[in-house]
This record gives sequence, C-alpha cells and structure tokens, in this order.
Amino acid sequence: MEGLFDFIEPGEVVLSSQDAMFSYANHPLVHFYENKGLGSSFMPSNMLQASLYSALKEFPLLLGHIRDGPGGQAKVVVDKHDLNLPEFVESESSIHFQSLKDAQFEWSAWPRGVATVGPITTPNKHGTVKLLNVHVVRLRDNSGLVLFCNIPHIILDGFGYYIFLSHWAALCRASISPGPTSDAGRVSYVFDRAFVDGRLQGQRRPLGKQIVDILTTSSFTSTALNMLSFSSQLRLASLGISVNRGEAHFFRTTRESLEELSSLACAHASGSPAGVSTYAILAAVVGAAICRAQSAADANRGLLAKAVSAAANTISSLFGARPAQFTLVNMVHAHHCLELDPGSCYIGNPVVLLPIQAPAKHLAQAAGEESLAEVAAQVALAVNGTDASIVGEFISILNDNPGAHARYAAYMSSAANKLTVIDERSYNTRGMDFGAGRPTWVSGIPWHIPNFVALFASPSRDGDVYFYVSLWPRVAEALAQDRFFTKYAQFLF
Repeated sequence: MEGLFDFIEPGEVVLSSQDAMFSYANHPLVHFYENKGLGSSFMPSNMLQASLYSALKEFPLLLGHIRDGPGGQAKVVVDKHDLNLPEFVESESSIHFQSLKDAQFEWSAWPRGVATVGPITTPNKHGTVKLLNVHVVRLRDNSGLVLFCNIPHIILDGFGYYIFLSHWAALCRASISPGPTSDAGRVSYVFDRAFVDGRLQGQRRPLGKQIVDILTTSSFTSTALNMLSFSSQLRLASLGISVNRGEAHFFRTTRESLEELSSLACAHASGSPAGVSTYAILAAVVGAAICRAQSAADANRGLLAKAVSAAANTISSLFGARPAQFTLVNMVHAHHCLELDPGSCYIGNPVVLLPIQAPAKHLAQAAGEESLAEVAAQVALAVNGTDASIVGEFISILNDNPGAHARYAAYMSSAANKLTVIDERSYNTRGMDFGAGRPTWVSGIPWHIPNFVALFASPSRDGDVYFYVSLWPRVAEALAQDRFFTKYAQFLF
C-alpha cells in the first residue's frame, strides 16, 4: 500500500445509463492455481498484495465510493482521505490441490467460504459497497492457491474485469522475476463515461421492437423500484436473491460435438444458414433445452404454483410480451465498436442487450434439431452486425428514458420463460499468470441469479466450451435429463 495515498488524485465519475443496467450484479469468479514445483516461491502473499495496490494506482475507480448522483444516476467519488480500500482476505485450507483436481473442481470439494460475496451487489453493515473483494486461499502443503475476486458489474464488464486482473498479474510477475522496464505497450485506461458518447455521436440504427418496449414501458414495480435510492435498490435485490436463488451447474461440449451441432443447424435450417456463428449455436442449444426443461418442470407443479406463474405472465404482458413466448436475452459486448486509439483502453460497460423471442410451447414440443436451427437463426439475426450504430441507438434509448434499468429488472423477474446468455470465452483469462502459470480452472460460484448462462472457454483444450448454467433447482434437474442437450453437452456437476 506504500505510496498509494500520495498517488491517488481526487475525482468522480458519473456512471452511465449503460452501467445502471447492470447495477445489481457482481462478477464473483474463482481461479484455481497449481504449484508446479515452485516450492515456497509459489505466488507469495506479500507480492500478491503489494502488486494489487500497485495495480490500483492505475485503476483509482476501484478505490471510490458509490454515491447517488445527478438525475438519479449513481457516481463514484474518489477521495484520497476516504479511500474505499479493497477487502483483501487470506486463509489456509487443509484441502490439497490434487483433491480438487481429482474432483474436477466440483463445488463440494472446494474449501469452505471461498466466495466472500454473492452474485448481487450488496452494501456491507456500514452501508459501503466494496468495489473490489479478494480472497486468497492457500491450499495444504502449499500445493496450490484459490483466488476469488469480485468487482461490481456497475463499474465494469467482464472484459474490464480481466483487464484489471491481468494488469495485477503482470505487476506480480514482474516483482517476482524483475526484468528491464519499457514504456512500450503501456496502456492508458479511460474511465470517463462521456468517452463512449463521443465515439458514437450521431451513429444510429433502429433496434428491435421488443428491447425498445422493455426499456420504455413502465409498470407499478419498475416505477416503485426507480423511486428508491441506489443503496435501497441493492438491498431489495439482495433480499430477492436470498429467497429466489439459482442453482449453478457446469456442462461441457467438445469441439467435435459443436461441429456436429453446427451441421445439424445447417441441415434443419428453413432458409440460408449463412452467418450462424458458434455463439448462436451455443446459445440456441442451451436456450431451447432450458425452455424444454422449464416446460417439464412446470408440468409437475401444484395448482398454487401454476396460479402464481399465471399472475407473473399477466405482469409480463404489460411489457408487450405474450405469456407463451420464451425470451432469450443476448448480452453482446461492444468494445470493438469504440474504435479506440492505440494504447487506450475503455473501462466500463459497453454492452448491448439484444433479445429474441420464440413460442415457448413450440420450442418445448419441437424436435431438438428443429428448435436448435430455429433459435440459432434468430440469435444470429439479432446479434450479427452489431456495430456502432446499434450501440449508439441503445445508449440513446437509455438516456432518453431514465429508469430503463428498473424497467428491465422488473421485466426479467416477472416470469420464468426468460433467459440471459453471455459469452465469456474471449475474456483474457490467459493473462492471469501471477508468476506461477495460468489457472488450471476458472469458475463461477455455486449459486447465481436464476435463468442465467455464461459460456466459458476450456482452459485445457482449445475448442471445448463449458456452460455455466444457473436455474431454479426443479428446472436444473429437468435440464440434466434433457436427452438432446446432454447428448452434446456432458453434465459435470
């Protein structure tokens, strides 16, 4: 921490309407490292902590406090005399790394208490939202290390998360094995949200009707939510997830299975299959399977549960959604649309939400190949060609409709037939080398927001993909029994 207080300059960043869309979510990810013959020099604690504070000198936003800002927008205030220092916890475990490896990193094999926070951004007992949580768990006989790290999504997206962690890792590597220093490749990090508006000024192309309706149509729930302070909204979201959490599971599809799925989608496409990306195939196969699983789980529910579901569908219809529709929201990263100058890196949330809809009953009853082809074509049509004009229009709608984040939150929580999918395969997890090699396994936590899917690249075999799926337990059970999905995606845990 030496020199940190002298280095940090006071300032504030007013967070954008894009940031607000993700104001309730965290990035709680876990990284497992094996000690491969380094002995006591394996990821030493003093160097991990010292390099972390060095990294924070270039990421001062993570040392700020979230405050209510102008027009209902939150802001981050950095005060060198009142820094919001990260939560940095160290502990030891009696579990050996080999035991974790033998168990394929299944949840029950983990040390207890790895995750110090959950999937929802929550103020602590002092009312402070920590913008960085780190837990270092050193395993038995110094055989390995578990690194938990969380940053609230309102501060940055997954790309920004791994940009920071990779920067921290690079500084740690340099402290362990010092070498010649150079300014070549030095990066300037941009946190000012006005930067995005400046890059996208005047670029507009109409969005689909559904996302426009979601962001602009108010309900009693969204109006009431938007009247609360930022801190109160977070506490309400935390209370909601405590009684309505998703159960997380991992499935794996090999590159060979993915090639077979692509061939099936092309063979059963009603039109030209051109432009159907790997992401579209992955989103389609898991999305259609979850729709079938929800239908199977609903068929076994009692009368009271069905009545509650009917009421939720009525609320959903206020947003223009037909109750019989299955909605899949694609979270699309748009960093490539900003046309950054060489050596510059924007840290924020340049993410666009692009939903598709399909008849839930039809998807539940259709053959697996048919639903795969139909949903893949829709996903490809929605996300292909995402450019600056799409991002600019999305931001324009958010800016013109204050409280859009509350409308989106109310919509997504109003009925079961909704799913969010995000592709995390391109995140720079390979840069997570603190001087002892890359992580053997990267994971989400055992529970998350329900109806959420993240796609992870395999750390050990190029082309293989892991589905991190968080669902209500009854739906998760039905998904694990879906014959078409499990033919191509192996259930791990």
